[in-house]
Amino acid sequence: MGDFEGWTKWLVPGFLLWKPEDPGYERPAYRDWTEEEDEPKYSPEEELALLDKQILASDGFDIDYTHFRCVFNYHLADLDSDEFAEEPTETTRDLLERLSRKALDDHNLEYGTEFEFVKVVKANFHWCCAYMFLITFEVVDPYDNLIKLFQTRVRYETDIVTEYVFCRPKPNQGVECIGVKNNDDVGKDVQNNVKKQKIGV
Repeated sequence: MGDFEGWTKWLVPGFLLWKPEDPGYERPAYRDWTEEEDEPKYSPEEELALLDKQILASDGFDIDYTHFRCVFNYHLADLDSDEFAEEPTETTRDLLERLSRKALDDHNLEYGTEFEFVKVVKANFHWCCAYMFLITFEVVDPYDNLIKLFQTRVRYETDIVTEYVFCRPKPNQGVECIGVKNNDDVGKDVQNNVKKQKIGV
């Protein structure tokens, strides 16, 4: 019997949790509308269609929440909150940086690269029998010393599970990610190796 990669590889579609008119609805913390913006631009169905389009286009990493009044299963992580903190002085950013560093270390080990972690840029999350974090972070590529974007998907719940689903250079960012110092022969070998990795979900 072959190995089953599992449902954590699947891309979870968007679904509606609350509409603004529902009892108990709370305005999402990541969206602060002004009175001039109180009139909805889209119906709940149109918002959901827009969310799904963005999920499919970016594997859930790039979602513009400014259009949404409804609350969906995908959320924007507040990096400076303590929502996912594990220690009194920790922030969500601290946790996501730890997860990103480990994901990048594993990537470097697998592909023989030497990308250096810089910082977390943003993260989305949804529930998946634990939290599924979709983290975008910056790295320095030793090939040209430029900052480039990476993405990692990590399923996480404190003291229960930490599953690194994948880590990859952000697709279509307009730059090549080599990952080794500028030695033409070595660079080409690593570049070919990196291109062979599975970057889809």
